[in-house]
Amino acid sequence: MSDVWPPEPVRQAVLLIPNLGKLLFRLMRDPRVPVRRKLLAAAAAGYAIIPVDLIPDVLPVLGQLDDLLLIVLALKHLLEGAGPEVLEEHWDGPDDLLEVIEAITDWGARLAPRPLRTGVQRLTRP
Repeated sequence: MSDVWPPEPVRQAVLLIPNLGKLLFRLMRDPRVPVRRKLLAAAAAGYAIIPVDLIPDVLPVLGQLDDLLLIVLALKHLLEGAGPEVLEEHWDGPDDLLEVIEAITDWGARLAPRPLRTGVQRLTRP
């Protein structure tokens, strides 16, 4: 058993944060990304930051889960709205990590309740 801290998956996730932050910043500034998708991403980030939630954060796990699901769902729609060419243009990390981000957002979006997914899809239609 290894005593290496942090564990490899945690280390990879932490190393991913700067690249993901740069990608999001660049996508938000890119005129090719639909405005509605940018607004949804900004609203999801704002929802996660404000102290008032539909499910209070004081409830263990559930309080943070609503924030996480909304952010993942908004991120998925932002990435889809950008399209593969724009994503590749703005991504400066390893290609396999971009694929991991897309897989995580797909998985997280499937966890979101159907009414939430439907509402987000309606908001992001042109």
